[in-house]
Amino acid sequence: MEARDFPRGSHAQITGLAAKPEFNEQHCASLGPSPGNAERVTVVTKTGAQLSLKPLNLRQSELLPGNRVVVQGLTNAAKYNGQTGEVLSWQGDRWIVDLEGETKERKSFKSENLVILPALLNTRKRSAPEGEEPEAKKVKTADMKDLDSTDERVVGQALARLLPEWPVLAMKCVCVLATKQTVTIMHELAVHLTDKQNDGLLRRPLRPGEKVKGIEELDALEQCQYLAEKRLRALAGHCRINYCDLYGFVKAGMKEPKFNRQAQQTPQMP
Repeated sequence: MEARDFPRGSHAQITGLAAKPEFNEQHCASLGPSPGNAERVTVVTKTGAQLSLKPLNLRQSELLPGNRVVVQGLTNAAKYNGQTGEVLSWQGDRWIVDLEGETKERKSFKSENLVILPALLNTRKRSAPEGEEPEAKKVKTADMKDLDSTDERVVGQALARLLPEWPVLAMKCVCVLATKQTVTIMHELAVHLTDKQNDGLLRRPLRPGEKVKGIEELDALEQCQYLAEKRLRALAGHCRINYCDLYGFVKAGMKEPKFNRQAQQTPQMP
Protein backbone atom coordinates (compact mmCIF):
# COMPACT_ATOMS: atom_id res chain seq x y z
CA MET A 1 0.00 0.00 0.00
CA GLU A 2 1.06 3.56 -0.74
CA ALA A 3 -0.25 6.95 0.42
CA ARG A 4 -2.04 7.41 -2.91
CA ASP A 5 -4.17 4.35 -2.07
CA PHE A 6 -5.82 6.46 0.65
CA PRO A 7 -7.05 9.63 -1.12
CA ARG A 8 -8.94 12.34 0.73
CA GLY A 9 -12.36 11.08 1.75
CA SER A 10 -11.46 7.38 1.74
CA HIS A 11 -11.85 5.27 4.87
CA ALA A 12 -9.56 2.90 6.72
CA GLN A 13 -8.96 1.02 9.94
CA ILE A 14 -5.82 1.67 11.97
CA THR A 15 -3.63 -1.36 12.67
CA GLY A 16 -0.18 -2.24 13.97
CA LEU A 17 0.66 0.98 15.84
CA ALA A 18 3.26 0.34 18.53
CA ALA A 19 3.68 3.90 19.86
CA LYS A 20 -0.10 4.55 20.15
CA PRO A 21 -1.77 1.13 20.43
CA GLU A 22 -4.97 2.71 21.76
CA PHE A 23 -5.82 3.71 18.16
CA ASN A 24 -5.47 0.18 16.76
CA GLU A 25 -8.69 -1.22 15.24
CA GLN A 26 -10.30 2.24 15.22
CA HIS A 27 -11.74 3.52 11.96
CA CYS A 28 -10.59 6.80 10.47
CA ALA A 29 -11.18 9.09 7.49
CA SER A 30 -8.32 10.11 5.22
CA LEU A 31 -7.42 13.75 4.66
CA GLY A 32 -4.90 12.78 1.98
CA PRO A 33 -1.09 12.78 1.95
CA SER A 34 0.47 14.46 4.97
CA PRO A 35 1.83 17.98 4.37
CA GLY A 36 5.61 17.80 4.11
CA ASN A 37 5.66 14.01 3.88
CA ALA A 38 3.82 12.57 0.88
CA GLU A 39 4.68 9.02 1.98
CA ARG A 40 2.35 9.31 4.97
CA VAL A 41 -1.41 9.80 5.23
CA THR A 42 -3.16 12.26 7.53
CA VAL A 43 -6.28 10.74 9.06
CA VAL A 44 -8.94 11.90 11.49
CA THR A 45 -10.24 9.52 14.17
CA LYS A 46 -13.62 9.28 15.91
CA THR A 47 -12.47 11.72 18.60
CA GLY A 48 -11.33 14.29 16.02
CA ALA A 49 -7.63 13.59 16.60
CA GLN A 50 -5.46 13.86 13.49
CA LEU A 51 -2.63 11.39 12.94
CA SER A 52 0.05 11.12 10.27
CA LEU A 53 0.41 7.42 9.54
CA LYS A 54 2.33 5.13 7.23
CA PRO A 55 0.12 3.30 4.71
CA LEU A 56 1.18 -0.04 6.25
CA ASN A 57 -0.69 1.01 9.41
CA LEU A 58 -3.94 1.46 7.50
CA ARG A 59 -6.36 -1.20 6.30
CA GLN A 60 -8.83 -0.04 3.66
CA SER A 61 -12.52 -0.01 4.58
CA GLU A 62 -15.67 1.22 2.86
CA LEU A 63 -18.38 3.62 4.00
CA LEU A 64 -21.82 2.19 3.21
CA PRO A 65 -25.48 3.00 3.85
CA GLY A 66 -26.40 1.66 7.27
CA ASN A 67 -23.01 2.45 8.85
CA ARG A 68 -22.99 4.27 12.18
CA VAL A 69 -20.72 7.32 11.95
CA VAL A 70 -19.52 10.29 13.96
CA VAL A 71 -19.07 13.74 12.43
CA GLN A 72 -15.63 15.32 12.78
CA GLY A 73 -13.47 18.04 11.20
CA LEU A 74 -16.17 20.61 10.35
CA THR A 75 -15.16 24.26 10.62
CA ASN A 76 -18.17 26.21 9.29
CA ALA A 77 -20.69 23.99 11.12
CA ALA A 78 -18.55 22.91 14.06
CA LYS A 79 -21.64 22.36 16.24
CA TYR A 80 -22.15 19.02 14.47
CA ASN A 81 -18.68 17.72 15.36
CA GLY A 82 -18.99 14.75 17.70
CA GLN A 83 -22.61 14.01 16.75
CA THR A 84 -23.38 10.44 15.74
CA GLY A 85 -25.85 9.11 13.22
CA GLU A 86 -26.62 6.51 10.57
CA VAL A 87 -25.67 6.82 6.91
CA LEU A 88 -28.81 6.80 4.77
CA SER A 89 -27.51 7.18 1.21
CA TRP A 90 -25.07 9.11 -0.93
CA GLN A 91 -25.89 12.06 -3.17
CA GLY A 92 -23.24 13.47 -5.48
CA ASP A 93 -20.09 13.89 -3.41
CA ARG A 94 -21.88 13.91 -0.06
CA TRP A 95 -23.46 11.37 2.28
CA ILE A 96 -26.95 11.80 3.75
CA VAL A 97 -26.89 11.06 7.48
CA ASP A 98 -29.74 10.74 9.97
CA LEU A 99 -28.32 12.29 13.13
CA GLU A 100 -29.13 10.83 16.53
CA GLY A 101 -30.31 12.83 19.51
CA GLU A 102 -33.37 14.94 20.27
CA THR A 103 -33.38 16.96 17.04
CA LYS A 104 -33.26 13.93 14.70
CA GLU A 105 -31.86 16.10 11.90
CA ARG A 106 -31.03 14.79 8.44
CA LYS A 107 -27.86 16.40 7.07
CA SER A 108 -25.37 15.85 4.23
CA PHE A 109 -21.63 15.62 4.85
CA LYS A 110 -18.48 15.04 2.83
CA SER A 111 -16.91 11.62 3.26
CA GLU A 112 -13.82 13.09 4.94
CA ASN A 113 -16.01 14.43 7.77
CA LEU A 114 -17.48 11.05 8.68
CA VAL A 115 -15.71 8.37 10.72
CA ILE A 116 -17.18 4.86 10.91
CA LEU A 117 -18.22 3.62 14.35
CA PRO A 118 -18.77 0.03 15.53
CA ALA A 119 -22.37 -1.14 15.13
CA LEU A 120 -24.50 -1.07 18.26
CA LEU A 121 -25.05 -4.52 19.74
CA ASN A 122 -28.25 -5.70 21.40
CA THR A 123 -26.90 -6.92 24.74
CA ARG A 124 -30.26 -8.50 25.60
CA LYS A 125 -30.17 -10.81 22.63
CA ARG A 126 -30.66 -14.44 23.68
CA SER A 127 -27.45 -16.44 23.51
CA ALA A 128 -27.46 -19.50 21.33
CA PRO A 129 -27.92 -22.77 23.22
CA GLU A 130 -24.70 -24.65 23.91
CA GLY A 131 -23.64 -26.74 20.94
CA GLU A 132 -25.86 -24.94 18.44
CA GLU A 133 -24.08 -24.25 15.15
CA PRO A 134 -24.34 -20.75 13.63
CA GLU A 135 -25.35 -22.35 10.33
CA ALA A 136 -28.52 -23.64 12.08
CA LYS A 137 -29.88 -20.09 11.90
CA LYS A 138 -31.97 -18.88 9.00
CA VAL A 139 -31.42 -15.78 6.92
CA LYS A 140 -34.09 -13.20 7.68
CA THR A 141 -36.79 -12.66 5.06
CA ALA A 142 -36.02 -8.92 5.02
CA ASP A 143 -32.35 -9.64 4.24
CA MET A 144 -33.31 -11.99 1.39
CA LYS A 145 -35.61 -9.30 0.00
CA ASP A 146 -32.79 -6.74 0.07
CA LEU A 147 -30.37 -9.19 -1.59
CA ASP A 148 -32.90 -9.54 -4.42
CA SER A 149 -33.02 -5.76 -4.92
CA THR A 150 -31.94 -4.14 -8.20
CA ASP A 151 -30.25 -1.38 -6.15
CA GLU A 152 -26.65 -2.45 -5.48
CA ARG A 153 -26.47 -0.12 -2.48
CA VAL A 154 -29.31 -2.06 -0.83
CA VAL A 155 -27.64 -5.37 -1.72
CA GLY A 156 -24.31 -4.19 -0.30
CA GLN A 157 -25.99 -3.10 2.93
CA ALA A 158 -27.63 -6.53 3.30
CA LEU A 159 -24.30 -8.30 2.73
CA ALA A 160 -22.67 -6.06 5.34
CA ARG A 161 -25.31 -7.16 7.86
CA LEU A 162 -24.94 -10.86 7.05
CA LEU A 163 -21.14 -11.17 6.96
CA PRO A 164 -20.52 -10.81 10.73
CA GLU A 165 -23.18 -13.46 11.46
CA TRP A 166 -22.20 -15.97 8.78
CA PRO A 167 -18.44 -16.69 8.49
CA VAL A 168 -19.22 -19.23 5.75
CA LEU A 169 -20.64 -16.39 3.62
CA ALA A 170 -17.27 -14.61 3.80
CA MET A 171 -15.63 -17.82 2.51
CA LYS A 172 -18.11 -17.99 -0.37
CA CYS A 173 -17.46 -14.32 -1.19
CA VAL A 174 -13.72 -14.99 -1.44
CA CYS A 175 -14.43 -17.87 -3.84
CA VAL A 176 -16.55 -15.57 -6.02
CA LEU A 177 -14.09 -12.66 -5.98
CA ALA A 178 -11.05 -14.83 -6.70
CA THR A 179 -12.44 -15.88 -10.10
CA LYS A 180 -11.55 -12.38 -11.30
CA GLN A 181 -8.57 -11.56 -9.06
CA THR A 182 -4.90 -12.49 -8.83
CA VAL A 183 -4.29 -11.08 -5.34
CA THR A 184 -1.95 -13.52 -3.60
CA ILE A 185 -3.80 -13.94 -0.29
CA MET A 186 -7.19 -14.17 -2.01
CA HIS A 187 -5.82 -16.66 -4.51
CA GLU A 188 -4.37 -18.91 -1.80
CA LEU A 189 -7.63 -18.85 0.14
CA ALA A 190 -9.68 -19.63 -2.97
CA VAL A 191 -7.41 -22.54 -3.93
CA HIS A 192 -8.21 -24.09 -0.57
CA LEU A 193 -11.90 -23.17 -0.40
CA THR A 194 -12.73 -24.30 -3.95
CA ASP A 195 -10.51 -27.40 -3.63
CA LYS A 196 -8.21 -26.07 -6.40
CA GLN A 197 -11.08 -25.58 -8.88
CA ASN A 198 -11.19 -21.76 -8.67
CA ASP A 199 -14.73 -21.77 -10.06
CA GLY A 200 -16.41 -19.75 -7.31
CA LEU A 201 -17.98 -22.77 -5.60
CA LEU A 202 -17.26 -23.39 -1.92
CA ARG A 203 -16.16 -27.01 -1.42
CA ARG A 204 -13.87 -26.90 1.64
CA PRO A 205 -15.16 -24.52 4.34
CA LEU A 206 -12.53 -23.56 6.88
CA ARG A 207 -12.53 -25.27 10.25
CA PRO A 208 -11.81 -23.17 13.38
CA GLY A 209 -8.09 -22.41 13.52
CA GLU A 210 -7.37 -24.15 10.20
CA LYS A 211 -4.28 -22.91 8.32
CA VAL A 212 -4.12 -22.41 4.57
CA LYS A 213 -1.05 -23.37 2.56
CA GLY A 214 0.99 -20.39 1.44
CA ILE A 215 -0.39 -18.03 4.10
CA GLU A 216 0.12 -20.14 7.23
CA GLU A 217 1.12 -17.09 9.26
CA LEU A 218 -2.31 -15.48 8.78
CA ASP A 219 -5.69 -16.18 10.35
CA ALA A 220 -7.49 -17.57 7.28
CA LEU A 221 -11.03 -16.91 8.49
CA GLU A 222 -10.15 -13.37 9.52
CA GLN A 223 -8.69 -12.75 6.05
CA CYS A 224 -11.91 -14.03 4.41
CA GLN A 225 -13.95 -11.59 6.50
CA TYR A 226 -11.62 -8.69 5.73
CA LEU A 227 -11.52 -9.34 1.97
CA ALA A 228 -15.30 -9.72 1.75
CA GLU A 229 -15.99 -6.51 3.68
CA LYS A 230 -13.45 -4.62 1.59
CA ARG A 231 -15.14 -5.60 -1.69
CA LEU A 232 -18.81 -5.13 -0.77
CA ARG A 233 -19.63 -3.03 -3.83
CA ALA A 234 -18.26 -5.66 -6.20
CA LEU A 235 -20.02 -8.41 -4.27
CA ALA A 236 -23.32 -6.53 -4.44
CA GLY A 237 -23.07 -6.57 -8.24
CA HIS A 238 -22.21 -10.27 -8.25
CA CYS A 239 -25.15 -11.00 -5.94
CA ARG A 240 -27.57 -9.04 -8.12
CA ILE A 241 -26.74 -11.15 -11.19
CA ASN A 242 -26.23 -14.33 -9.11
CA TYR A 243 -22.64 -14.66 -10.32
CA CYS A 244 -21.19 -18.02 -9.19
CA ASP A 245 -24.54 -18.67 -7.46
CA LEU A 246 -23.81 -16.10 -4.72
CA TYR A 247 -27.48 -15.14 -4.25
CA GLY A 248 -28.50 -18.79 -4.55
CA PHE A 249 -25.94 -19.71 -1.88
CA VAL A 250 -27.57 -17.40 0.67
CA LYS A 251 -31.09 -18.41 -0.39
CA ALA A 252 -30.21 -22.10 0.08
CA GLY A 253 -29.20 -21.50 3.72
CA MET A 254 -25.50 -20.83 3.08
CA LYS A 255 -25.04 -23.98 1.00
CA GLU A 256 -24.03 -24.43 -2.64
CA PRO A 257 -27.25 -24.93 -4.68
CA LYS A 258 -25.38 -26.89 -7.35
CA PHE A 259 -24.21 -29.50 -4.85
CA ASN A 260 -27.66 -29.67 -3.25
CA ARG A 261 -29.27 -30.35 -6.62
CA GLN A 262 -26.72 -33.05 -7.40
CA ALA A 263 -27.36 -34.72 -4.04
CA GLN A 264 -31.11 -34.70 -4.66
CA GLN A 265 -30.69 -36.24 -8.11
CA THR A 266 -28.45 -39.07 -6.89
CA PRO A 267 -30.57 -42.26 -6.97
CA GLN A 268 -30.92 -44.10 -3.67
CA MET A 269 -29.65 -47.69 -3.50
CA PRO A 270 -32.44 -50.20 -2.77
